[in-house]
Amino acid sequence: MSAIQSNLSDPRYGYDMDVAVTQDSINATLKLFLDKFESHEFIRCYVYEKNPETGKGQYVCKNFDEIVAEVGMNPFDIPDGSDNEFVQKLYEMKFGFAFRATMGLPTEFPLSDLPDIVELNKGNSMVTYNLVCREFQILNLANNFGDITWTNISQAQQPQPWVFTFLVDLDLRSSDSAFAYLPEDVKQAVKNLCPDSMFSVQQLYLDLNTAGLESSPRISGIDPTSETYIYLTKIFINGYFKKIQEDNQSGENPDGNFLLGYTIKPSAPGSDPSIIPTDLNFLTSPYYDQSGQETQNYPLYTLNYLVMTENHKMPVAVPFSWNWVDEDMVSSYNGVMAVRKEIFRSYLNKLLSPTLDSVCLIPSTKIECTNDPVKCFKYKLGAKEDKTSKSFTLVNDGSDKVLQFSFSKKDSDKKDFCWFNWSNIEMKYSLSSDIYFTGNIIRMVSVASMYIHLNIDAGVVEGDIVKYKVETDYELGVDSYGNLTVFMPEGSPKFTDQSEKIDPNWWAKFISLGTIDSFIDDVKGYLEVMKSFLTGHQNQILHMLTGSKAWVFPGGKTFVFKNVEFSDFQDLTANVTYAEPSLARLMNQANQETLDFEAAAAKGKLELSH
Repeated sequence: MSAIQSNLSDPRYGYDMDVAVTQDSINATLKLFLDKFESHEFIRCYVYEKNPETGKGQYVCKNFDEIVAEVGMNPFDIPDGSDNEFVQKLYEMKFGFAFRATMGLPTEFPLSDLPDIVELNKGNSMVTYNLVCREFQILNLANNFGDITWTNISQAQQPQPWVFTFLVDLDLRSSDSAFAYLPEDVKQAVKNLCPDSMFSVQQLYLDLNTAGLESSPRISGIDPTSETYIYLTKIFINGYFKKIQEDNQSGENPDGNFLLGYTIKPSAPGSDPSIIPTDLNFLTSPYYDQSGQETQNYPLYTLNYLVMTENHKMPVAVPFSWNWVDEDMVSSYNGVMAVRKEIFRSYLNKLLSPTLDSVCLIPSTKIECTNDPVKCFKYKLGAKEDKTSKSFTLVNDGSDKVLQFSFSKKDSDKKDFCWFNWSNIEMKYSLSSDIYFTGNIIRMVSVASMYIHLNIDAGVVEGDIVKYKVETDYELGVDSYGNLTVFMPEGSPKFTDQSEKIDPNWWAKFISLGTIDSFIDDVKGYLEVMKSFLTGHQNQILHMLTGSKAWVFPGGKTFVFKNVEFSDFQDLTANVTYAEPSLARLMNQANQETLDFEAAAAKGKLELSH
């Protein structure tokens, strides 16, 4: 039930790439990110004004700095229950309510009191998002028939953190989803098709905090009948959240459409990936037991990034029928990245097809009449590369074979009369090459042959004078940054000589006065060069697979990659773990210091001081 069953080519799916990460790994990484998140304080203040057009009163947002200047004091510093000159000034300016929040994790509560940030418990593209803030404070000025009441409540004073729970629809495809109503610039920010940052938890956090994607939240951790609950509902949900939802529908976006003004800047790209996303959607996929039944083991549910490339149309999001990460893998990996067979195969076809020139030969033959009546014929044989454009053919026969290629060229010549003798000759070069995906191996099986037909006055010699089968394994690995590594294991390439034993008939030996045997040996010796051609081709392929055009997975600044292999259906998969940036920097620094130490020691210039 693991990613070995990945079959993105199944008509139910059809996504070019999928990135699946578990609920547990998302939350662990999100909390690590939020614990270190340097967020700006977000403030909204509201005063009561009459609408000049309708004459009706309403609460409108007012600049916080202007309020501080008019009052002469920061309202958030006025203690709860105060009745002083500053409260009076706020009353005179018709102050209603305000809140301020700082995103991140609250420090006053143990981690055990904090919920998962994301819960994949709703199915399809719907997720539960629990918003907690490092700091949250609300102000309310109430006037009950001249009795002024000042309320100042902060999360830090409460027995439990304030949790705002949203149902977030991450369907970025449907025209019926809330995403469809967002302004175009916000849509682009949510999708963020930058291959290095689109899978990051920072980007996911932005997606979750895009107001157009959420339903109205419920508040937990507070008694629903309490004053705090009532004010939070009035101030944060009704006063702020519903307003930005309305702004989304109207096309206005004074807060940038992001909850609490949260924005991020995509990270600078790393290595240029070999697959460039052009569309993105989300899906939650369940965890199945050994009998294939869906479970409620939500920590092992996966959030799936469905990716399309080359402007392919995004299919409908359909839950996968296999587990992406098995229970025995979660301690080692956070998820899996899978590339559809056709995508990697197409890359390989474009990469390797130009190398076919070196093993596609055009034979040439020429018979000349000599001045020697005994050895009356002179044969000139040769071969040159065929430079015409070539390409492998795609294979979809249900086997491990994914690409195939065949080539055949021949040439002939004849002499009808030379010293009362006649002769004709034909040479035919053939090549077949098949590529297979299996395990972590790209296997190439090629058969090259040179067939010869020689006729001297009806004395015939014919057969595959040279025929080689070469089987080459290219073993795949992946480095931490998603660069595919390739090498030939010991024993590869493996050559098999399938040449036929050419036995000229008695007439050919008689008519050639016994020279036919040495001629055949000379021709075979000349054609032995085919083996070096094939060897060079295998090395050329290795160079292509590891050179400047080598395959690079996207997400090199988000994930650490391990264990690349092909699934049972030839999807290219790799295990991924979220990279912790500060840890990566420390590791790189330590590695560099080790290299510097070794280099200095090797040069005998290492100086040690106490």
